[in-house]
Amino acid sequence: MHDLDAALPPPGIIARIDAGARRIATPCGGGRMIWRLWGEGPPLVLLHGNFGSWMHWVRNVGPLSRRFTVLAPDTPGFGESAMPPDPSTPRAVAEVVARGLSEIVPDGDVFLAGFSYGGRLASEIALLLEDRVRALVVVAPGGLGIADARAGALAKLRPRMTPAEVAEVHRQNLALLMISDPAAVDDLAVHIQDLNTQRARLRLSAWTEEDRLSSTARALARVRVPAKGIWAGRDAFAGGSPQDRIAIVRALHPDADIRTIAGAGHWMQYEAAERFNAVLAELLG
Repeated sequence: MHDLDAALPPPGIIARIDAGARRIATPCGGGRMIWRLWGEGPPLVLLHGNFGSWMHWVRNVGPLSRRFTVLAPDTPGFGESAMPPDPSTPRAVAEVVARGLSEIVPDGDVFLAGFSYGGRLASEIALLLEDRVRALVVVAPGGLGIADARAGALAKLRPRMTPAEVAEVHRQNLALLMISDPAAVDDLAVHIQDLNTQRARLRLSAWTEEDRLSSTARALARVRVPAKGIWAGRDAFAGGSPQDRIAIVRALHPDADIRTIAGAGHWMQYEAAERFNAVLAELLG
């Protein structure tokens, strides 16, 4: 059971959390990038993963907003945000996000945390806004020079599936890639996955092979802000063990404070939200 209002159906849970946010739009390509803000305090930017949206942080924005102003955008090409300008590269997408952040928070320190694909963006943004970044936390990022492990074949959506059949596809794929404990793949997780995959338009497959494989490592090699990290102990993208990825970050940032959420899958901030929130808050200082 999740820590949100179990009396509400998943759309109601999302609507309630969304209603508590302040929405801000910043320029993005030919349209807008949508940001949601909760709370008061030092600004903490939470960047979602691939095929994601702000809802990757649905179990985190409330607890973290007790201490921070949480900014959770839909990054370019995902959720409600427009596509980034062409050509799309990790740096180009990060520049759109960094400009939007600078418009919303024009001065002072900021905290950055990026999950999976969002870790790529956070690392690039830390280069762009380096003097302002108080802490950079990468959460199971890709782009470290190691190809993602293959956990198995994803279930596919097919035309004319019933809603129940669509939900079952998402449930299977979440259990395969994102959440370690099948019992934690609840109706809210399935609902979020359904919305996110429908709205995801940016395709990392359009990036160069070098950008897909190594963009995070390249950025971290140049970032002067001490990097910190959180990995899931049972991350399917890391073949169930994140140690080789942790070693890469430690080679680039020998003093990096890196934590592991034991037993959790890739989407650890959902599956093990209470533990994750405590660890992230501690890393942010």
